[in-house]
Order: sequence, then C-alpha cells, then structure tokens
Amino acid sequence: MLNVGEDIVICSFKHNGSFHRLWEDTLLLKEDENMFIVGNLKAKVTESDGRFWEAREPAITILFKKQWYNVICMIRSDGVHYYCNIASPSISQDNTITYIDYDLDIGMSPNNNIRILDEMEYKRHSEQMEYSYELDFIIKKAMYEVIIKCKKREFPFIDETINKYFDKYLKILKEKED
Repeated sequence: MLNVGEDIVICSFKHNGSFHRLWEDTLLLKEDENMFIVGNLKAKVTESDGRFWEAREPAITILFKKQWYNVICMIRSDGVHYYCNIASPSISQDNTITYIDYDLDIGMSPNNNIRILDEMEYKRHSEQMEYSYELDFIIKKAMYEVIIKCKKREFPFIDETINKYFDKYLKILKEKED
C-alpha cells in the first residue's frame, strides 16, 4: 500500500506494452482495496514521443483496481469536467500506478453533456493490436457502465465528493510546505 501524501507517478501503456503517457507531480489522497485517488495542481505530462506539457487545471483522478476505467476530474471555474479513460484496472509498484489505456474515452461537462471520444482510434488500435473478442466485450461493457454512472451521477461523477477530495489535496499540500 502507498502512503497518503506520498508523491506518485502515473504511467499508462498501450495493449502491445508500448509506453503511452506519464503524469508527475501527483499526490496520493486515498488508497483502499478498490481504488487509488490522487490529486495535482498542474501535473507535468510526458507523451510517448518525448514531448511534454503541463495540465491546465487542478485535477482529482480516481484509478480503479477492479473496474476497466479511470476518471480524471478537472476542477475549472465553471465546474467539474470529467474525462474517463476506458482502461485496464490500475496496479501500483513502488511509487508508480500503471494501467493499459484502451483509447475509448468519455467526457462529461458540468451541464451533463456526455460524449464518447476517440472511437476511430479505438477501432484502429483494436485491429492493429488484435484485441480479442473477449477484450472488446470488456471494453464496451465498461464504456456503457461509465455512461450509466454519468447519467445517474454516481461515484465518481459527484461534484461535491470531488471538491472534498480537492480540499483534502490542498490541505495535504499545505502541510507538506510547512
């Protein structure tokens, strides 16, 4: 188990094992048998081609250990924006949380507008990397689960809960600075 307040790295891969993306400057807020919850202000993100950028806004990310998705909750002036990656369950080793990104994403804005993103990328990669029928079924089932959770505003798609975790993040950050 990781320790609350610990600096961690999040690393994603593609189905063929190739590096996809790395997030730094992230603090662990919670870990239990089901999930990791992390926070950051403006994470440094490194892409597979070596380019890097800084996230524009603070975020709380929920990485599930048993579900096939994770959710980035971006804190913006107009409310919480949700970006869900359909991905393998997350695991940790040392101070790194890893998962496999399966391209399909779901976005939800504060006005509850839900969009499925990157369907063509998913189709292309599923053919290139030869996703099995079983894997395709798991991925599409996860996508529908997420859409239902979004519509019902079930965890983690609850603004008040995400804002509480962001407050916890700011408190831990302040304690680390003192």
